[in-house]
Amino acid sequence: MIKDDLYEVIDVAEVPEIGARNEALAKFTSPWSAGHGSGGLSRRIHPTELRRRRARCEPLVRDLLRMERKFVESCNLCGSERRALVAQPDRYGFPARTVMCLECGLYYLADRLTDDGYAEFYANHYRKLTSAFTGERQSDINDIHTDQVGYAKWLIRSLEGFLRLPPGARAIDVGGSGGQVAFQFQQHFGVKATVLDPAAEEVAAARELGLEGITGSFERFETEELFDLILFCRSVEHVQDLRGVLTKMRRMLRPEGLLYCDIVDFNEISRLVGHPEGVTKLDHCYWLTQEIATRIFSSVGLQILMVDVSLQQPLTGFLLRQCEPSFWPPASPTLIENQLREHQRRASEWQELGRTAADAKDWLRHRAYRLKRKLLS
Repeated sequence: MIKDDLYEVIDVAEVPEIGARNEALAKFTSPWSAGHGSGGLSRRIHPTELRRRRARCEPLVRDLLRMERKFVESCNLCGSERRALVAQPDRYGFPARTVMCLECGLYYLADRLTDDGYAEFYANHYRKLTSAFTGERQSDINDIHTDQVGYAKWLIRSLEGFLRLPPGARAIDVGGSGGQVAFQFQQHFGVKATVLDPAAEEVAAARELGLEGITGSFERFETEELFDLILFCRSVEHVQDLRGVLTKMRRMLRPEGLLYCDIVDFNEISRLVGHPEGVTKLDHCYWLTQEIATRIFSSVGLQILMVDVSLQQPLTGFLLRQCEPSFWPPASPTLIENQLREHQRRASEWQELGRTAADAKDWLRHRAYRLKRKLLS
């Protein structure tokens, strides 16, 4: 589970002390919230503010431009080469184009790093880049633990009663980071948990909690073991082979096993932020919506037992179990057209917002520019 700054504050008051932190509140921080996680829920980002954030990211983006990249020729789910361009560049200013498949409606990055490039990105660049974008200090392992504890407590409350696990159940947290989610599940449900994550430092932190920790990506992870519970929290957007990952997870479940997966609904986060250009980012290879996620799960043989929309929007959680894979029909042309129209409408509104001042400093800049034009005319 990557500590992702797209996630908003969740009200969790009963968080225990973590390390030296005596008054830790678990938060999902968001660059659009007032005070960056202080409790404000406004996430709309002004075009001027986006330019400022990109300026902070520019030196790091220049380093990323030296890394090898690849172009994605077709949709991972349906194989179609038909698509609509919905955003470029990404929010950091990196020249990555986000497209929507015109056959199935999946949003995905057409321009990506290679597998080795992403391994280097997460090891050396990811947290620096997100820190530059938000204007906050770079998060450390204590911040990650704090964030994870809050998320885990909320998730446990949501899943209580829905999870019926046998004694000694085996669980694996894919993208489990510092291990607090797996640890909280182990304490509450009595499972024996494993954490799989590509960040060695975070896996080491998970081991310090007494968990089994494996360093590596899920795409390259191989095991014959089957699991009663797979947690795939705040990570699905980061994988490179969406269909392959979900199919593999289904295969790793025991007959009565369960998979929990949550998504950031792309249409909802775009509505909240104002424009996809302020949302899309190099580390999110895919974006799902509730409608698309439902069809994806069914097509790979995963049946929805429970949908959780009580999480802070735009987060939606799904509790899934095995079923027979179903036929993957094309999305309705009306659905595709409506989504494109909606993105166009938001783009127009966002451009109109850019003609207004973001704050007092921006107002003075606008006034000075108009005065300069008047004097030169």
